[in-house]
Amino acid sequence: MPAETEYQARRSLRALLDDARWSLVTLAHWAVVGVLVWTLARDVPVVVIGGWAAVISSVILGQAIFASYWNERRQSALSAVQVSRVLRSYTASAWLVGLCWAASTLLLFPEQNPELQLFLVFVVSGVALATVATQHVHLPACYGSMGVALPMLAGRYALNEQWLPAVLLIAFALVLLRLAWALAASARHTSTLQRQRDDLLEVLRKRAKELERARMDSEEANLAKSRFLAQASHDLRQPLHAIGLLAESLPEAQDARSRLVIEHMQDSIAVLSGLFDSLLDIAVLDSGKTRPKLSTFALKPLYDELKNDFEPIAAEAGVTLRFVRTRAIVRSDPLLLRRMLQNLISNAIRYAPAGRVVIGGRRLVGSCAIDVVDNGPGISPEDQRSVFQEFVRIRRDDVSRAPGLGLGLAIVGRLAEVLGLSVRLDSQPGHGTRFRIGGLEAGMAPEITTTRDKVKDARNHLQGVGVLVVDDDRKVLDATAALLGKWDCDVVAQTEFPEILPDVKIVLSDYELVGDNGLVRLKALRHQCPELVSILISGDPSPEVRREAEEAGIPLLRKPVRPVQLRSLLLKLSTAAL
Repeated sequence: MPAETEYQARRSLRALLDDARWSLVTLAHWAVVGVLVWTLARDVPVVVIGGWAAVISSVILGQAIFASYWNERRQSALSAVQVSRVLRSYTASAWLVGLCWAASTLLLFPEQNPELQLFLVFVVSGVALATVATQHVHLPACYGSMGVALPMLAGRYALNEQWLPAVLLIAFALVLLRLAWALAASARHTSTLQRQRDDLLEVLRKRAKELERARMDSEEANLAKSRFLAQASHDLRQPLHAIGLLAESLPEAQDARSRLVIEHMQDSIAVLSGLFDSLLDIAVLDSGKTRPKLSTFALKPLYDELKNDFEPIAAEAGVTLRFVRTRAIVRSDPLLLRRMLQNLISNAIRYAPAGRVVIGGRRLVGSCAIDVVDNGPGISPEDQRSVFQEFVRIRRDDVSRAPGLGLGLAIVGRLAEVLGLSVRLDSQPGHGTRFRIGGLEAGMAPEITTTRDKVKDARNHLQGVGVLVVDDDRKVLDATAALLGKWDCDVVAQTEFPEILPDVKIVLSDYELVGDNGLVRLKALRHQCPELVSILISGDPSPEVRREAEEAGIPLLRKPVRPVQLRSLLLKLSTAAL
């Protein structure tokens, strides 16, 4: 049996069995038989009408039992041969019902009562019409149920030479046959469309399963990548952090060649550190796990932190870095906004050598914007469309090609989407570049005036400052102690927190210690010695660690730490503690 024919046969069988089983249709059929018997009982011998009623009721009962039996079985499990066999059996039962109704026109026809004759015509015609409505899906069964009784009834009128009723009954039978054929054709067309829909749904289900498997594989791969990056974040940052500190702690070279080698080594370490940070940042953003933690905060402290971070870097590059004073209060995630500004400022310093970089806020209607402006070579219009894409770096003939992967601005764009902010680029070749972070909810803080800036009073050296360094990695511990010793600090280096705190002013601790948590220990020490200054260093790139440190009021440096940043922070904290 062809697939299309088999599909239609299964649909027809399902529809026929649903109507013929113990249902309202079967009960209505019995009710019609009962009404007919009750109406004709006076004009037809009881034996005749009773025998006919018993036979047709038995046939209807057998058909209902047959249909109920096959309905209880899973029709989808039937083979094509079984479907064909069940259809033939049902068709035979339909012909038996049709023959019973045909027999009624011979046995129950009231010769002397025209009114009852019309009643019989009405009942037989109604049964035929109902048969067309319920059994048109399978024409052999439909024709068997209604194609015999009406011609027999017309023949009975013809025997009595009542030609008009006979002709009308034949015409009605032909109309019903044509109606059954039209409904069957419509049912076949519907079946074809249903099959096509089912096939399409099956294809869609398979595609959905394939996509679900692909999604699960992608999530598993993403989790594996995240696990790898989490491990790499610590294992790779540790030696890179140690190398940077050791390079800075090298003694001053006497000859020019040695100084040049050391400078190139320090530059390479700084580049490698930046590349490593960018790769980890873009990986965390790709994982979709970055969720902003909104709060209301003033921009000035954020500017101060960025100034402390980038002033030494800008000075090395010969760039003048200026932060415009502001009293603005914004609502956003301070850590993610800080990361956006870090990337923009770093990018501006890199591409504006011996130039000027200005960071300032702009009051807009109902919001605030932050501009990062440089007087570098600018960006051509054709390049501006691609600067926020990953691994896109613009070639500039008038600027030395700084090392990088082209991820800084891509990270800015991703963070802007996470925070619901906009990033606008305005630039003309030869006239500098402005990046604007817009969409910040803003307010104003009261003006705060100070007569003295403690940072400006900071000493230019760290001689005699007591520093406790705690790190379970011996190489990192030795490198940190060597660098602090070069800066004339009084260093106490430990792989774990000592039971008795030495006489120090600053405690510099790693976040992840063997069997311990550096942040927890620093908070406990601060309760014991409120005057103690704490610094936390971590190789974990997640924003949660920085939030924990900020909530505790402890400065956090992320590995690999640039020595110039560490020195700047130590100078600031040691001066503030005076």
